[in-house]
Amino acid sequence: MKCEPGCTCKRHASKGVKRDPAIGAMISATKLGHEVSPETRAKISAAFKGREWDREVVEKRAAARRKHGDQSRVAGRRSPTYRSWDGMKQRCLNPKATSYARYGGAGITVADRWLDFGSFLEDMGARPDGTTLDRIDSTRGYEPGNCRWATRSEQNKNRPNFDPRKR
Repeated sequence: MKCEPGCTCKRHASKGVKRDPAIGAMISATKLGHEVSPETRAKISAAFKGREWDREVVEKRAAARRKHGDQSRVAGRRSPTYRSWDGMKQRCLNPKATSYARYGGAGITVADRWLDFGSFLEDMGARPDGTTLDRIDSTRGYEPGNCRWATRSEQNKNRPNFDPRKR
């Protein structure tokens, strides 16, 4: 359905709002793939929504992302360490996860301490490149002392059905 000329619906209300030229430049930089700080992203977002930029709100959001001492976001995506932690929780605690039957459904648990990302990061450290989370004893759960960062080949050797002659 087309709107009448002079319509004041939300779809057309922002068309008369003039944007600061600096905001336009920031939007262009973002579209070109340049690194943009959280503050700048907030300014752009506020400009699109037609609101004034609120520094206090931006600082609160940035502080929430930095909690536990890990950015947990790297270049706009979740960090590898965070993704490993989240995947571990999904496998063991989410019955709707595709691999739940082999982990949580089979009795593999997550230590209570590791339900908090900060504690997990403190115990395991940041995930090195080329590694993933591995349980040393595959019959026990995810807990301090039973987990390590391992390469794919180390993990394959740790599988209960591993036979090196078949490789």
